[in-house]
Amino acid sequence: MFVRILFLFALLAAASPLQAGRVQTLFQAEVDAAGRDTASRDAALSLALEEVLLRLTGSTDNLATPEARGLMKNPGRFVEQFRFRKTSADAGQPEQLSLWVQFDGVALAREVRAAGLPYWGRERPDLLLWLAIDDSGQRYLISETLEPGATAARAAGRHHGLPLTLPLMDLEDQRAIQFTDVWGGFMGTVAAASRRYRPQVVLTGRLERRSASGDWRTAWQLTDGNNSQSWKGHATSLDDAVDRGLGDAAQWLAVRYAVVSGDSGMHSLVVEEVSSLEDYARVSAYLASLSPVDKVNVMRAEDREVEFSLKLSADASSLRQLITLGRVLQPVETDVPWRYRLNP
Repeated sequence: MFVRILFLFALLAAASPLQAGRVQTLFQAEVDAAGRDTASRDAALSLALEEVLLRLTGSTDNLATPEARGLMKNPGRFVEQFRFRKTSADAGQPEQLSLWVQFDGVALAREVRAAGLPYWGRERPDLLLWLAIDDSGQRYLISETLEPGATAARAAGRHHGLPLTLPLMDLEDQRAIQFTDVWGGFMGTVAAASRRYRPQVVLTGRLERRSASGDWRTAWQLTDGNNSQSWKGHATSLDDAVDRGLGDAAQWLAVRYAVVSGDSGMHSLVVEEVSSLEDYARVSAYLASLSPVDKVNVMRAEDREVEFSLKLSADASSLRQLITLGRVLQPVETDVPWRYRLNP
């Protein structure tokens, strides 16, 4: 048994690292830059770090805290790489410059948690967006390819770190749902039309532009399992309206899923149907990617079953909640808690 476990560890160490998270660009940002000089670069780095911290903590309120401001004083210490990019401009306008930055995710996550800020890692719920737009009488549902709206939605999803799906609005969708269903808030119809996408969270938005002022009025509803939240807002443009709506959704989800470091300790869980070294590597890497987990060890491995010992930086209930987001493990219906089965 001991030899088998050692062999598993040796193979895992030799294998390429596995990314178990859904948000692969969590620690990347691209912001406008005034120039290539040191002062302009440092200003852009601060903006980029602010954007990443917004994704990690889930709320602009967290960015105003002394702890967050302390992290933003010297953004260069978290930078792994950066490069300037020239971006296209409108005809007759000067070419614009942006700065792309990749931050050190390990160092930044450690400092965010050490500062006592909420930390929302890569594992996040898949969000399906149904967006009904009334642009001064022109009514439509946005889809994966329909503009305007799709580009704004994808940009807002990246900005706030939300794994976003837009409906295809193909014949199947058109038979299942209409503009009036989303606009009228008929959530039973919305839920039925959403099943083909298997989302974990459904967000509906109703955006209306008033022709006189040009402002947009918005109404949103977020459904996460048995939990739901509704709110209204306003914005000066379509892009702003979509970004604000997804930002509010991210903030609400972060309250549920972001982890605040607290009582640390050890916790064990058992995973069934681990039948190969590849399965073992997949589970181990997945557990290590979860926000509350600092370290993963193996206690035993036998009969297609592995027991892991996890060093946690937060309450174990936070870990259980995050595991439910993923599609890697599913709980086993048994009287013994913390027993899971590996999904194919």
